[in-house]
Amino acid sequence: MRMQKKKKELGLVGLGSFGQFMIPHLRPYFNISAYNRSDKSEVAKELGVPYVDLETAASKDVVILCVPVQFLEEVLIKVKDVIQPKAMVVDVSSVKVKPLQLLRKYLASDVEIIGTHPLFGPQSGKNGIEGLNFVLCPEKTRLTETLYRFFSQELKLNVLVRTPEVHDKQMAYVQALTHFVGRAVNEMDIPDVEQKTQAYQYLLNLKQMLGRDSMDLFYTIENENPYAKDVREHFMRELQGLHSILES
Repeated sequence: MRMQKKKKELGLVGLGSFGQFMIPHLRPYFNISAYNRSDKSEVAKELGVPYVDLETAASKDVVILCVPVQFLEEVLIKVKDVIQPKAMVVDVSSVKVKPLQLLRKYLASDVEIIGTHPLFGPQSGKNGIEGLNFVLCPEKTRLTETLYRFFSQELKLNVLVRTPEVHDKQMAYVQALTHFVGRAVNEMDIPDVEQKTQAYQYLLNLKQMLGRDSMDLFYTIENENPYAKDVREHFMRELQGLHSILES
């Protein structure tokens, strides 16, 4: 009889919508414990995972930091001394340059540091995550090939290995520009009308997809990506140029 490999212990720091979304996909491979800065013990109970304090979650074999980048440094200062030697610390934020710099700054030299960005969420992944894009930034690890196999073969994701800089430069267009436009049409509350075109339906879809995202996520995407401001300003110059042409 083949012995079943013992599951590693995983501490999930942050039980927001994405943290909750991850749990069913990771449960077959890890014993998961969760922490959140505001009390979400009832949420954890519904998801069937132990609800623990921050130090306990951060002391596991694998620690996933599922917190907005603007709060990441505060969390790292609190947990840096309880992270275990040779533990694996995984960041899942929407930007990569800043959080990985912070992890290198605060974590011990023998800790594995992994940057990831799942290019999907509870809405786009509600029907399954197989084949969806997933960025892997193996910042400081000897397990790049193992991680690649896990994400591509076990979770069936389309894994893209990138440096943090390449990731953020591309996401300044892919995400920061898209969320900027999406937030604008959401704030305008553009109406769904009968005499619409397919192009207008795309705007309605963008409003629906991004309108439920939190402002914390929006601030992270726009303010924590070092390349996002230039893209936004370029976009605004083009809008102003088109407006000036129409007004002339």
